[in-house]
Amino acid sequence: MSVRFLVCPPAAPALDGSSGRQWFRFVEMLQCAGDVELVEMRPREGVPGLIFTSDAAFINGKLAILSSFRHAERRREQAIFREALVGAGFATTYLRESYFEGAGDVLLDRTRPVCYAGYGWRTERSAVLQLHEFLGCRVLPLLLVDERFFHVNMALCPLSSGHVLAYMGAFSPHAQMLLRRAIGGEYVIDIGIDDALDLACNSVEVGGDALILHRASRGLRARLNDIGYRVFCTELGAFIRAGGSAKSLTLQLDHEDSTAA
Repeated sequence: MSVRFLVCPPAAPALDGSSGRQWFRFVEMLQCAGDVELVEMRPREGVPGLIFTSDAAFINGKLAILSSFRHAERRREQAIFREALVGAGFATTYLRESYFEGAGDVLLDRTRPVCYAGYGWRTERSAVLQLHEFLGCRVLPLLLVDERFFHVNMALCPLSSGHVLAYMGAFSPHAQMLLRRAIGGEYVIDIGIDDALDLACNSVEVGGDALILHRASRGLRARLNDIGYRVFCTELGAFIRAGGSAKSLTLQLDHEDSTAA
């Protein structure tokens, strides 16, 4: 069964530069790694943040809980993302009076009835609390404390094997405790600072056995190979400088409804 991702190429002025080359190479690798269907948005000049489609919404079954961006320069994206998701067949809604940045800050565990919800830099805690109204699983509120990792998907990556890549330094001590209790120590893959700054946690899983990311150290690659993953690395430095990597460039559209967890 194919996996659907919402993607958006860079706007025309960037297509001939490094970001254009890196984006097309990333998309090519995504399609080579597994059975993937891409729903491609039309880029808009002057709205560069559209490339980070993970920030568009959190997908729960056929409902898209749309983002309400904290920074004014990104708010132009909201109506464009809504149009794209309605066109892809989703009903849409917003959270009440809260900043919320979609799948940038909300991740479903692949094997446990748990949803990891980051807050602090972009998403507000009040938004995390509202997610309980929509999700049929436990929502784990995780305070992010390192401004270099302002979205939870920059520091956490749940895998279908049950393992979770995590850079614990991005989280408050209480959030670290919640994570280790929820996941179980043997399933936490602790990421060092070098891999974390390369946004190794901001990777995309395809087909249950492939991970696509910017770069992985030899030790991390070996650990992932040991638990059954093929690791595909592709240059995404232009996007990392802008605040995202492989995961940020995709929004998976076919998550199971969390109430089934």
